[in-house]
Amino acid sequence: MIQDYRNREVLPTSFISADARHLQMQQCLRLGIPDLDDMVRLYPSSLALIQGDLSSSIVRILTTQLTVSLLTNNPRVNLAFVDGANLFPYYEISVEARKRGLDPLGILDRIQLSRAFNYHQMTEIICRNLPQLIDANPHIRVILVPQVSSLYLSKEALQYLEYDKLTSTSSILELTQAVGKLKSLCLQYDLVGIMTAESAPHSKHKALGGTFLSHSATDVIRVTATLENTLLFTVQKGGPVVQEKLFYKAKSERKEEISLTRYW
Repeated sequence: MIQDYRNREVLPTSFISADARHLQMQQCLRLGIPDLDDMVRLYPSSLALIQGDLSSSIVRILTTQLTVSLLTNNPRVNLAFVDGANLFPYYEISVEARKRGLDPLGILDRIQLSRAFNYHQMTEIICRNLPQLIDANPHIRVILVPQVSSLYLSKEALQYLEYDKLTSTSSILELTQAVGKLKSLCLQYDLVGIMTAESAPHSKHKALGGTFLSHSATDVIRVTATLENTLLFTVQKGGPVVQEKLFYKAKSERKEEISLTRYW
C-alpha cells in the first residue's frame, strides 16, 4: 500500500529560519590577519589546513601571527596548542602582544600547551589528553596543531619503525587516527581546528601525510614565502581560489627585552 504523506505534520525542528542561519554564520572566528578573513571563514566545527614548503623560522612567524591574532580578535576564546615540532614561539608571542599594547601574560594565560617529542606522544595527546582538556575547560574554542604530520614522517620515526621491523604504514595509520580525532572533536564541541603541515616532496599542492589531510580539512590554504618578506596565501579548498599577501619582518639580530611580572 502506498502511504499518503501529503497531510503529514512537519516538525518545527525540520527547518531553520534564514535569520537564525544568518546569526549562526556570524559566529565564525576571525584569524585577524588583514584580508585573509575575507578569504576563509572559520566556522565552529571546521578544521582548516595551512600547508606549504616553509622553513622553521617562517612557521614560527605564521604560528605567532595566528595565535596572537586569534586571541586578540576573539577575546572570549582560549586556545589549545599541540606542539609537534618543538616550535612554540613563547618569545615571539610576547613581543607581538606587547606591540599590540597587550599584556603578554594575559595572552599566554589563554593558551594550554602540550608538547610531543615522537609520533606516539602526538597521537596520545590528541586522542586521549585533548578530549579531557576540552571537557575540563569550556573556554577552549580553538585547537592549533603546527606541523601536524612532521613527527609521523620524520627520519627518527622511520628509524624506529625499521628497528621494530615495521613499515611506514604504521605511523601513517596513527596520523590518520590523530587527524580523525581532531575532526571529531571539532564536530562534537563546535570547535575550530587549524593544522599546518609541510608540503609533500615534489608537490606544491599536497601536504606531507598524503591527500588524507586535505580530505579531512574543511578549508585548505597554501602559503609560500617570497623574497620580499611576504607570505602568499592561496585558497585551494573551501572557498574561491584567490590569493592574498601578508607582509612580515625578518628576524632581527637584537632581541627586545620583555619584562614579566611573574615567573612563567
